[in-house]
Amino acid sequence: MNSRITLISILERRDIFKIESLLYKVNNSLCKVPFGKKVEDRFVVDTLPYHFTIYSWSIEREQEVISFFEGIEFPKLKLKVNKVDIMSGNENSYVLYLGIEKNPLLLQLQDIFYQQFGSEYYNPNHFEFHITKDREEIIRIKQQIEKEFQPFSLEVCQFGLYEIYPAKLVYHN
Repeated sequence: MNSRITLISILERRDIFKIESLLYKVNNSLCKVPFGKKVEDRFVVDTLPYHFTIYSWSIEREQEVISFFEGIEFPKLKLKVNKVDIMSGNENSYVLYLGIEKNPLLLQLQDIFYQQFGSEYYNPNHFEFHITKDREEIIRIKQQIEKEFQPFSLEVCQFGLYEIYPAKLVYHN
């Protein structure tokens, strides 16, 4: 049963390939579903594509969010992935993420949702955009990826609202 709806970037296939190429040497299973999300098998419900999140809500707000989403103009964004890093996650886990260089258009877009919905977690003044992967051997994986990491660009032409977990696209621009 899906409990959240999340607004994420929809990356072009060529940009997904850039991320996959960066991670291809990692010999462990990687999962985008954070610990603590009350799912039985995180790997089975890991159907959300590589993305960065703009905002997230309880599923009960889905129609309200879709109505608001319909009235937003979404700019085409060119973003730069500029680092590989680790942050703490739920249940003593760690999250490997690809950091995205600050982008004024992206921050403005997030601010539109922040002004309407007001969650401090997604406050653009404190939020670091990132593409996440989660794993217990995260430090070794980070070191392995950093050996060949070079900053790279992504282009975002669409954003989508997904019910999660498992992921189901319910609306996109």
